[in-house]
Amino acid sequence: MTPDAILDHLQQFDTPTVWNALTKLRGHSTEGLTLAPPVVSHPGLRMVGRAVTATMTSDRPAAMSQAEKDAIRFAYYRMAGQGAGPRIVAMQDVGERAGLGAIWGEVHAAIHLGLGCAGVITNGAVRDLDALGGFGVLAGSVCLGNGFTQIRSIGEPVEVLGLRVRPGDILHADRHGAMTIPPEYLAALPDAIERLLAQEKAMIDTARAPGFDAEALIAFWGSQR
Repeated sequence: MTPDAILDHLQQFDTPTVWNALTKLRGHSTEGLTLAPPVVSHPGLRMVGRAVTATMTSDRPAAMSQAEKDAIRFAYYRMAGQGAGPRIVAMQDVGERAGLGAIWGEVHAAIHLGLGCAGVITNGAVRDLDALGGFGVLAGSVCLGNGFTQIRSIGEPVEVLGLRVRPGDILHADRHGAMTIPPEYLAALPDAIERLLAQEKAMIDTARAPGFDAEALIAFWGSQR
């Protein structure tokens, strides 16, 4: 499969499954996944795509002229609407108090869906949870105001919910959190997922079989080595 076809294929699977399959390929790690519990736009959230990155502040007015604000905002929109898709925004609120205002709500959800973005991962806030129109959001908090939201930089590495994200990183996210997929493992992931699911099914079938006990469990584990 092509990389784009693999991304489309990975949309079928929840993020913990993709993470477990990646672990089978590279070994255990505590890096490359979100560490903070997210606020999720909707329970069925699942998105896969390439990262576009930006920073923002929301806690106080930015010491910028209107021309400077417009220039960086327009550059951001152009970046968010370009490049290989699907795209997921990774936006870090770098203010002293992240999440005092939400840039992510009904209006920006519509704008980003129109620009071809599947969703956003942010340590900042989200609002308008009932009006996001299918736009995926993993956020650090919920708030009802927009505060002093202002884009500060674009196209740089960011950290959101404990996850370090660089422009172009492959992201997989659902209501459990988000992870990055190292490109060197992308081609092998579909087969690794199928093997993982087969192993998990065998374990579940064993556990549900009549007469299951600890000895049956131990025998099963022995058969897998």
